[in-house]
Amino acid sequence: MRLRLRCVTCVLGAVLCVSGSGAKAEPAPRKPTVVSGGGTSTGGLFTASAAGAVFELPNRGRLLVAPHATLRVFTVPQALALTSGARTWTWSLALQSGRVDVELPATGRCAVLANLGKLSGIITSGHAAFRVEGNEATAVNLGGELRTVLADHWQTVPEGSLATLSPEEPNAAVKPGIGSPTLEGGQRMWFSPNETVAMHGFRWGNVAGAERYDLRVRRLSDGKLIDQVSTTRTDWQPPLTPVTPGQYGLTLRAVDARGLEGRWSTEAALRVIGVVLPPGGYSDQQAIFLGVGQQVRFTNTEGLEMTYVGAGKYFPAAQAVKLYRGQKTVIGFRMPGAFETAVAELEPRGIFADVRIGPQRALWPRDPISIDVRLRATAGRNIPAFVQMIPTVTLGTEPVDLTFERTGDTLHAMLPPSDTPGPWVVRVDVADQYGVALGHDFLEVAAEGRRAIEQRGRRSAHPLPPVETPERRPAPEPPLAASN
Repeated sequence: MRLRLRCVTCVLGAVLCVSGSGAKAEPAPRKPTVVSGGGTSTGGLFTASAAGAVFELPNRGRLLVAPHATLRVFTVPQALALTSGARTWTWSLALQSGRVDVELPATGRCAVLANLGKLSGIITSGHAAFRVEGNEATAVNLGGELRTVLADHWQTVPEGSLATLSPEEPNAAVKPGIGSPTLEGGQRMWFSPNETVAMHGFRWGNVAGAERYDLRVRRLSDGKLIDQVSTTRTDWQPPLTPVTPGQYGLTLRAVDARGLEGRWSTEAALRVIGVVLPPGGYSDQQAIFLGVGQQVRFTNTEGLEMTYVGAGKYFPAAQAVKLYRGQKTVIGFRMPGAFETAVAELEPRGIFADVRIGPQRALWPRDPISIDVRLRATAGRNIPAFVQMIPTVTLGTEPVDLTFERTGDTLHAMLPPSDTPGPWVVRVDVADQYGVALGHDFLEVAAEGRRAIEQRGRRSAHPLPPVETPERRPAPEPPLAASN
């Protein structure tokens, strides 16, 4: 450890000699503190727990210590003239084994010097990773400003590159890191008929030397990280964290067998189109179901093109679409000039009311009218549980107040004869609770003749005597058949 401290001191002295000493430093800030995870310290040597640890620097930079990594974090910074002007407060660490990531803000005058034995690295902004495993030491630029020094030889490590000191690489020359994956075919747009939808179905090409791949999705409007997952496959089929309609960006990176990450790939644009259903409309994984004359409204379609089966061309996306001639309609959305198309299928709801009125040859005032209404669906469709039947009965043009009783899945009511002059037309219209028509039927009722009314009245005044029915006796049992 004394030897390591001497190395750090030598490196700091070299930086001072190279940079000069004409500028003054700002007042020394407070020391780094552990803000997450934990570990044990023995003689100033810190060993992270199985969950790792996070040190926060005074300038809100962070040291992300991997599980079981061993290092020394120095609590007093050095004032180094790394750039023109005021000196930069530089925090130092000596990594013995494992990995530590350094994240520094883009603004502010702060740096971190990492001693990895004979190799050292200094990061002034962004993200870099340092790793020591056996007789191999590596510094990786994951998106920042990084330099390394070996035997007083300084070199800049570009983003996505690394420098490794090992028996096979005694000069720690800078070389490119592992390559970036390229996103291939797959879905880029989704429909969200509910509040959120889970994106899925990504594919990318294989990268030589990759042990696994990281996939990251962020929201473009505010840059918020939505999800980040890892896989050893070259595709991702499970649904990610559900998101609301909007625009998102997807990036990929490869990770080698040492756990060292490559550069993030170029961000691919993803789009989630909102679906605003009309009252009574509903959807499932296959289609959007609409009632007669209803429209579905799409949101977040700015800049997109759309088409429908039979149109033969694309045109600027419309916000509201209805069933074409009341039949199944297939709508496609795409980015201008792109080949990938997001398809939405619109279908009639396929539910209707079976209305039955009888008797068919009803005469008034002789026959009360029976009305039965049953909710049904076309073959292969299910009836949504939320749909309710609201029947409306009219006699001529006047509404009739009837109370329907439910028996199983059928509504039933009886309409008594009217005392108004006939003939009459009884009409039953059925809609759901949102006013979407489900079905209707009507019945023409004729007036009963006066002679028939008088005869029926006489029969009711002089009822016929009851007919005596003979006593029933059990029939004799048949004879038994012969045994032959």
